[in-house]
Amino acid sequence: MERERSRHFSLKNKSIRTQLIVYMGCFVVLPLCLALMFLNIYLQRVTTENMTSYDSTLLSQIKANGDQMIEVTNYSTSMMMTSKSVLENLRTMARSGDSYDLYRAKTELSARLSEMESSVLNAVGGKIAILTNSGYLIGAHNLSRTSVDYEGQDWYQQIVSNGRKTTFCTELQDFFAEMTTYPIREYRYLYIGRSVLDYSGEKLGVLLIQLSGTKIWGKFTQAMVPLDEGTFYIFDGSREMQMEYNGEKDGLVQLLIKEEPVWRKEADTIIQGVLKNGYKYMAVSMEHGGNTLVYAVPGRVYLEGNLRISRNILGMVLLLIAATIITMIYFSRKLSRPLTNLVENLENSENGILKIQEPEQSFLEIHKFIASYNRAGLRIEELIEKVKTESHLKEKAHYEMLMSQISPHFIFNTVNSIRIMAREEQDVRTSRALESLGEILHGVYDNRNGMTTVGQETALLEAYVDIMKFRFGNSFQYYNVIPTDLYFYEIPAFTMQPIVENAILHGVKDVTAGQIIVSAVEYEHDFLISIFNNGNSADKDMVEEMLKSPHRNQRTFTGMGLYNVNSRLKMLYGDNYGLIFNEQVKAGFEIWIRIPKKTEFQAHSRAERKGYEE
Repeated sequence: MERERSRHFSLKNKSIRTQLIVYMGCFVVLPLCLALMFLNIYLQRVTTENMTSYDSTLLSQIKANGDQMIEVTNYSTSMMMTSKSVLENLRTMARSGDSYDLYRAKTELSARLSEMESSVLNAVGGKIAILTNSGYLIGAHNLSRTSVDYEGQDWYQQIVSNGRKTTFCTELQDFFAEMTTYPIREYRYLYIGRSVLDYSGEKLGVLLIQLSGTKIWGKFTQAMVPLDEGTFYIFDGSREMQMEYNGEKDGLVQLLIKEEPVWRKEADTIIQGVLKNGYKYMAVSMEHGGNTLVYAVPGRVYLEGNLRISRNILGMVLLLIAATIITMIYFSRKLSRPLTNLVENLENSENGILKIQEPEQSFLEIHKFIASYNRAGLRIEELIEKVKTESHLKEKAHYEMLMSQISPHFIFNTVNSIRIMAREEQDVRTSRALESLGEILHGVYDNRNGMTTVGQETALLEAYVDIMKFRFGNSFQYYNVIPTDLYFYEIPAFTMQPIVENAILHGVKDVTAGQIIVSAVEYEHDFLISIFNNGNSADKDMVEEMLKSPHRNQRTFTGMGLYNVNSRLKMLYGDNYGLIFNEQVKAGFEIWIRIPKKTEFQAHSRAERKGYEE
């Protein structure tokens, strides 16, 4: 049952039209729809972030506006509170009864307050009054005693204890209500109290300040309170609300007060959050009195823009799907007809190469396909022969690589040299010679897969040079300056040795102060190994003959010449790699070995070694 179901949903034997519709739907329509959905999410996120950033900016402006108004008020009232005439009049009121001096002092204080209101506080919508120790409430147009019971009240004691420091207190509304004939709505003004002190520190009264909330909020509320749904609050450090705008929301103040510990975490930073009733709020600390400015708005206000974007994106998705389906049906039908005819011709043809007639009317791709098919038929036999030839050459080169062993003449010469040294010289050199021979034998039989690393090849080369020095004496110097960073890269075994052997036997053996220098340069994707000797130079034609003509000398170490090394490198890595003769060198001989940077052999060798040990 499962096999029949999988066969039913398989596209292997379906028509081109069916597959085109499925693939277009899966790889074109579906990705476009997903892209539009991701675009929807991105646009919603950007819209929300922009609205939040916009509201945060306006909230910062309101905070700056409020702080500036309070700062101006504090500065101007501080100047008045330290005025000698004001302090003298307050002293007169404190020690005089119902006398002319008392009347004159009240009148002068009222005039001074009226002057300050008209010159400074009117710009910020403020009013000012002084409550003396004897209970007089002196304002711009008021000289009577107050009827407010304030003595013994906690808020009054707090103002007195704070001294000249600003104290925000909503209870001061009752004093200003006495001095006006129209009712004052609660939490529409910001009230500040400051103690008036003598130079000796004696309390002479309390300065009362009323700031207009309209001036503090400014015109920013029109942009931040859509349809009267947003609200503003100012809370003091004791979680008491001092002023609000459009704040008649049931339970909203209590929910905001519960979030007060979050506001205090970071000063001068706008804190954002979401309340349990779905309202989003922003809170920022003000500069005076530990107050906090809070803005709250229903969360759906932020979602309206996102819903509008979602509706537009959904309409685009539906329109895209409909247009794509119609287009796919039309073009799939038009495309499938010539292909069906072509398939029928191929199915009806006999075995072998078929020369297909090109249709008179069809797509350009169909014409190209038929022409390419006919040309391919003519090349098939040539390609088959070429593949056979190349396969034979690769097998031969691979066989020679695997069957390369140490020349018996080399072993005989080395052992004979060791025998002579053991008879004529000390045993130290004999031990050194045997050690080098062991290194070479280990290098030969440890690399039966034909691959090694640059580091291992370098070690084998050192051992080989030591033995050659035992045979020919110290008639030449050998230097290896290959960077150790290249030691872990892959290299075919016995790649450098035949070239160094050629340098010894045909280059520096009969040269005074002969030198062989092996170095390397690393590039982005490959590296070059240079083998240079200052011996007999060779012309370009001779080297090219050595690289192109197979020659096997059984009297050498491995029996492999430059041709074998070059052919093996090209077979393994391609025609861009192999041996390169530096024809610019006139005094001496230099060969470059170009090899790609690979480290797979190292990991493979470690895995094989681990498996062997286990």
